Amino acid sequence: MTKLASTASLLLLVLSLGWAKLEEKPREKRQSNKLHITLLYESLCPDSRNFMHQLGPVYEEFGDYIDILLVPFGKSQSERNGAIFHCQHGPAECKGNRLQSCVINSTANQAAQVKFVVCQMLAPDYSRIDQCANEAGLLTDVVHCLSSETGTKLQLQAELVTKQYSPSFIPTIVYNGVFDQQLQDHSLRDFRGTVCYMLRQQNLLPSSSTICQ
Repeated sequence: MTKLASTASLLLLVLSLGWAKLEEKPREKRQSNKLHITLLYESLCPDSRNFMHQLGPVYEEFGDYIDILLVPFGKSQSERNGAIFHCQHGPAECKGNRLQSCVINSTANQAAQVKFVVCQMLAPDYSRIDQCANEAGLLTDVVHCLSSETGTKLQLQAELVTKQYSPSFIPTIVYNGVFDQQLQDHSLRDFRGTVCYMLRQQNLLPSSSTICQ
Protein backbone atom coordinates (compact mmCIF):
# COMPACT_ATOMS: atom_id res chain seq x y z
CA MET A 1 0.00 0.00 0.00
CA THR A 2 1.35 3.43 -0.90
CA LYS A 3 1.91 6.06 1.79
CA LEU A 4 -0.93 8.17 0.37
CA ALA A 5 -3.33 5.23 0.34
CA SER A 6 -2.30 4.25 3.86
CA THR A 7 -2.93 7.75 5.18
CA ALA A 8 -6.26 7.98 3.36
CA SER A 9 -7.29 4.60 4.77
CA LEU A 10 -6.40 5.73 8.29
CA LEU A 11 -8.36 8.95 7.83
CA LEU A 12 -11.45 6.99 6.77
CA LEU A 13 -11.04 4.75 9.80
CA VAL A 14 -10.78 7.67 12.21
CA LEU A 15 -13.84 9.32 10.69
CA SER A 16 -15.78 6.06 10.79
CA LEU A 17 -15.07 5.88 14.51
CA GLY A 18 -16.74 9.22 14.91
CA TRP A 19 -13.51 11.18 15.32
CA ALA A 20 -14.18 13.92 12.81
CA LYS A 21 -13.01 16.78 15.04
CA LEU A 22 -9.28 16.77 14.48
CA GLU A 23 -7.29 19.11 16.70
CA GLU A 24 -5.63 20.80 13.74
CA LYS A 25 -8.78 22.53 12.48
CA PRO A 26 -9.69 24.81 15.39
CA ARG A 27 -6.02 25.58 15.92
CA GLU A 28 -5.67 26.93 12.38
CA LYS A 29 -7.98 29.79 13.31
CA ARG A 30 -5.55 30.92 16.01
CA GLN A 31 -2.38 30.87 13.93
CA SER A 32 -2.74 34.52 13.02
CA ASN A 33 -2.04 35.65 16.58
CA LYS A 34 -0.07 32.72 18.01
CA LEU A 35 2.85 30.55 17.01
CA HIS A 36 1.52 27.05 16.33
CA ILE A 37 3.83 24.27 17.50
CA THR A 38 3.19 20.57 16.96
CA LEU A 39 5.34 18.26 19.06
CA LEU A 40 5.60 14.64 17.88
CA TYR A 41 7.08 12.48 20.62
CA GLU A 42 7.07 9.04 22.31
CA SER A 43 6.53 8.29 25.98
CA LEU A 44 9.70 6.21 26.48
CA CYS A 45 11.97 7.84 23.92
CA PRO A 46 15.17 9.13 25.60
CA ASP A 47 15.42 12.05 23.16
CA SER A 48 11.78 12.96 23.82
CA ARG A 49 12.46 12.89 27.54
CA ASN A 50 15.51 15.11 27.13
CA PHE A 51 13.45 17.63 25.16
CA MET A 52 11.02 17.95 28.07
CA HIS A 53 13.72 19.81 30.00
CA GLN A 54 13.36 22.55 27.38
CA LEU A 55 9.60 22.32 26.80
CA GLY A 56 8.57 22.97 30.40
CA PRO A 57 10.43 26.27 30.96
CA VAL A 58 9.77 27.55 27.44
CA TYR A 59 6.01 26.98 27.65
CA GLU A 60 5.90 28.54 31.10
CA GLU A 61 7.60 31.65 29.72
CA PHE A 62 5.92 31.87 26.30
CA GLY A 63 2.52 30.27 26.89
CA ASP A 64 0.70 33.47 25.96
CA TYR A 65 2.29 33.47 22.52
CA ILE A 66 2.22 29.82 21.47
CA ASP A 67 -0.47 27.27 20.65
CA ILE A 68 0.88 23.77 21.20
CA LEU A 69 -0.37 20.40 20.01
CA LEU A 70 1.15 17.44 21.88
CA VAL A 71 1.10 14.21 19.88
CA PRO A 72 2.33 11.10 21.74
CA PHE A 73 2.84 8.50 19.01
CA GLY A 74 6.19 8.85 17.20
CA LYS A 75 7.27 5.82 15.19
CA SER A 76 4.48 3.58 16.44
CA GLN A 77 2.17 1.74 14.05
CA SER A 78 -1.37 0.44 14.31
CA GLU A 79 -2.85 -2.80 13.03
CA ARG A 80 -6.42 -4.03 12.53
CA ASN A 81 -8.17 -0.71 13.06
CA GLY A 82 -6.25 0.00 16.26
CA ALA A 83 -6.69 -3.46 17.80
CA ILE A 84 -2.90 -3.66 18.04
CA PHE A 85 -0.24 -0.97 18.31
CA HIS A 86 3.47 -1.59 17.80
CA CYS A 87 5.76 0.95 19.46
CA GLN A 88 9.45 1.68 18.98
CA HIS A 89 10.30 1.02 22.63
CA GLY A 90 7.91 -1.86 23.24
CA PRO A 91 4.47 -2.44 24.81
CA ALA A 92 5.21 -0.21 27.81
CA GLU A 93 5.62 2.72 25.45
CA CYS A 94 2.29 1.91 23.78
CA LYS A 95 0.68 2.11 27.21
CA GLY A 96 2.47 5.39 27.92
CA ASN A 97 1.44 6.95 24.60
CA ARG A 98 -2.18 5.94 25.19
CA LEU A 99 -2.09 7.20 28.76
CA GLN A 100 -0.76 10.59 27.67
CA SER A 101 -3.36 10.86 24.90
CA CYS A 102 -6.09 10.21 27.47
CA VAL A 103 -4.87 12.85 29.91
CA ILE A 104 -4.14 15.45 27.20
CA ASN A 105 -7.65 14.95 25.81
CA SER A 106 -9.22 15.48 29.24
CA THR A 107 -8.57 19.24 29.19
CA ALA A 108 -8.31 22.11 26.71
CA ASN A 109 -5.93 23.91 29.10
CA GLN A 110 -2.60 23.73 27.32
CA ALA A 111 -0.63 24.82 30.38
CA ALA A 112 -2.07 21.85 32.28
CA GLN A 113 -1.37 19.52 29.35
CA VAL A 114 2.27 20.58 29.17
CA LYS A 115 2.72 20.43 32.94
CA PHE A 116 1.38 16.88 33.07
CA VAL A 117 3.36 15.65 30.08
CA VAL A 118 6.65 17.10 31.34
CA CYS A 119 6.06 15.68 34.81
CA GLN A 120 5.13 12.22 33.51
CA MET A 121 7.90 12.08 30.91
CA LEU A 122 10.56 12.86 33.52
CA ALA A 123 9.18 10.32 36.02
CA PRO A 124 11.01 6.98 36.28
CA ASP A 125 7.81 5.01 35.60
CA TYR A 126 4.01 5.32 35.50
CA SER A 127 3.59 5.32 39.27
CA ARG A 128 3.40 9.12 39.29
CA ILE A 129 0.33 9.40 37.06
CA ASP A 130 -1.92 10.64 39.86
CA GLN A 131 0.77 12.90 41.31
CA CYS A 132 1.50 14.49 37.93
CA ALA A 133 -2.22 14.92 37.21
CA ASN A 134 -2.76 16.55 40.60
CA GLU A 135 0.18 18.89 40.10
CA ALA A 136 -1.31 19.92 36.76
CA GLY A 137 -4.73 20.43 38.36
CA LEU A 138 -6.34 17.62 36.35
CA LEU A 139 -9.03 15.17 37.34
CA THR A 140 -9.44 12.44 34.76
CA ASP A 141 -10.61 8.83 34.58
CA VAL A 142 -7.44 7.53 32.96
CA VAL A 143 -8.20 3.88 33.73
CA HIS A 144 -11.49 3.98 31.80
CA CYS A 145 -9.93 5.81 28.84
CA LEU A 146 -7.00 3.39 28.69
CA SER A 147 -9.24 0.34 28.53
CA SER A 148 -11.95 1.73 26.27
CA GLU A 149 -12.44 2.62 22.61
CA THR A 150 -11.72 6.24 23.53
CA GLY A 151 -8.05 5.44 24.09
CA THR A 152 -7.90 3.66 20.74
CA LYS A 153 -9.51 6.60 18.93
CA LEU A 154 -7.07 9.03 20.50
CA GLN A 155 -4.06 6.98 19.41
CA LEU A 156 -5.46 6.60 15.88
CA GLN A 157 -5.86 10.37 15.78
CA ALA A 158 -2.27 10.78 16.99
CA GLU A 159 -1.13 8.39 14.25
CA LEU A 160 -2.98 10.37 11.61
CA VAL A 161 -1.39 13.66 12.71
CA THR A 162 2.06 12.05 12.92
CA LYS A 163 1.81 10.56 9.42
CA GLN A 164 1.21 14.02 7.98
CA TYR A 165 4.88 14.76 8.71
CA SER A 166 6.52 11.30 8.33
CA PRO A 167 9.11 12.07 11.04
CA SER A 168 12.56 10.49 10.67
CA PHE A 169 13.57 11.55 14.18
CA ILE A 170 11.63 11.73 17.44
CA PRO A 171 10.91 14.21 18.87
CA THR A 172 9.94 16.28 15.85
CA ILE A 173 9.01 19.93 16.34
CA VAL A 174 6.80 21.46 13.63
CA TYR A 175 6.02 25.17 13.35
CA ASN A 176 2.77 26.38 11.78
CA GLY A 177 2.04 23.00 10.22
CA VAL A 178 5.18 22.91 8.05
CA PHE A 179 8.22 20.80 8.89
CA ASP A 180 11.58 22.54 8.43
CA GLN A 181 14.78 20.57 9.07
CA GLN A 182 16.78 23.66 10.02
CA LEU A 183 14.19 24.74 12.58
CA GLN A 184 14.07 21.16 13.86
CA ASP A 185 17.84 21.08 14.39
CA HIS A 186 17.86 24.46 16.10
CA SER A 187 14.90 23.51 18.30
CA LEU A 188 16.64 20.42 19.65
CA ARG A 189 19.66 22.52 20.62
CA ASP A 190 17.93 25.75 21.65
CA PHE A 191 14.13 25.57 21.74
CA ARG A 192 13.78 28.95 23.44
CA GLY A 193 15.95 30.70 20.88
CA THR A 194 14.03 29.10 18.02
CA VAL A 195 10.67 30.11 19.50
CA CYS A 196 11.94 33.68 19.85
CA TYR A 197 13.13 33.65 16.25
CA MET A 198 9.74 32.45 15.01
CA LEU A 199 7.81 34.94 17.14
CA ARG A 200 9.88 37.77 15.67
CA GLN A 201 9.43 36.42 12.14
CA GLN A 202 5.66 36.50 12.57
CA ASN A 203 5.64 39.83 14.42
CA LEU A 204 3.79 38.24 17.31
CA LEU A 205 5.60 40.09 20.07
CA PRO A 206 4.41 43.55 21.20
CA SER A 207 6.91 46.30 20.41
CA SER A 208 7.29 46.90 24.14
CA SER A 209 8.06 43.25 24.93
CA THR A 210 11.51 42.41 26.27
CA ILE A 211 10.83 38.67 26.63
CA CYS A 212 13.30 37.64 23.95
CA GLN A 213 16.07 40.07 24.82
